[in-house]
Amino acid sequence: MKKWLLLLFYIPQLAFGQSYLTVGNGSSSYNWHPFYGLYDYSHNMFIYNQSDLGPTGKEMFEISFELFGYANDYKFNGVTIKLAHTTDEIFQSNTRVDLTNINYTDLTTCVELYDLTISSNGWVRIPFSSTFYYNGIDNLLVIIENHDGEWDSGFGSAYCEYENKYVSWYKYSDNSYPSGKGTRDKYSPNIKFGHFDFNPLPITLNNFSAELIERTSHPEVELSWSTSSENNNSHFTIWRSEDGMDWSSISKIPGAINSTEQINYKFNDISIPQTIISKGTAYYKLSQTDFDGTTEYFNIIPIHFKNQNEFIIKRTNLIGQDVDANYRGIIIEVWNNGNTSKSYQE
Repeated sequence: MKKWLLLLFYIPQLAFGQSYLTVGNGSSSYNWHPFYGLYDYSHNMFIYNQSDLGPTGKEMFEISFELFGYANDYKFNGVTIKLAHTTDEIFQSNTRVDLTNINYTDLTTCVELYDLTISSNGWVRIPFSSTFYYNGIDNLLVIIENHDGEWDSGFGSAYCEYENKYVSWYKYSDNSYPSGKGTRDKYSPNIKFGHFDFNPLPITLNNFSAELIERTSHPEVELSWSTSSENNNSHFTIWRSEDGMDWSSISKIPGAINSTEQINYKFNDISIPQTIISKGTAYYKLSQTDFDGTTEYFNIIPIHFKNQNEFIIKRTNLIGQDVDANYRGIIIEVWNNGNTSKSYQE
């Protein structure tokens, strides 16, 4: 039995309004947060509570620290910033650079090896190359890595706020990046997040995929999708078409109504009409319906049925480069009849 996998990922996004959220208004100054210019390399971590960040989701697109005492045009070359959700409120005594003994999810590298020039004191902005979606539920773990590799004089400090619990952590090193356990601290830098606010969607669809299962008797198509949140979700509908224009509903699957956990769904189309198989292609799409009747449709996936007279003449990766049998990942297949398909090669 052969399995051919066609993937289509839908990334939901409904963003509006650019806002800034400041956490902390401390006036204490500490030069080992958020990075320490006295050392070649540094690893700093901070926990900011959900009560400070607010209960609504935010798409974060930049971060700022309140700095002072830096020489003009002071440089940190190689700043990396990572954000993650965490249920922790403090750092444990045995926390390590590799994040051992931290409960975290959704770790995202928002800035990688960024060359930061501090041209003036005050709030210093660092734009993200990848946004982070804060869920409005958990605490936030902020990781600041300095991969500069070279000490330079003229470094300053950051204004920090004191909390009577271990909300920060650091480890510094010369000559090579630090490893192992570090030092806990009760000061965290004043921080400002640039973010977009967004309304909660009826569902957050993580992925939607269709898989052709070739059997000797009759082919089947396995449809899979998952959600990470659902709000007032009544049901899903699977639609099928032979031309991508005229659609028929072939199944309804109950939704979870309300959920904030990942839920996986699956449906097997085992009764594909022979007329569609003979024409060579079936089209599938997914829709979601609220209890008030509002329906949202997601992208269309074509499934191509192969016969003995058809064969692949070219395989490429997603950017059009030819690949061989040793390639691992998603590949684009070009058939002798001009059709194309997408599959995953393990």
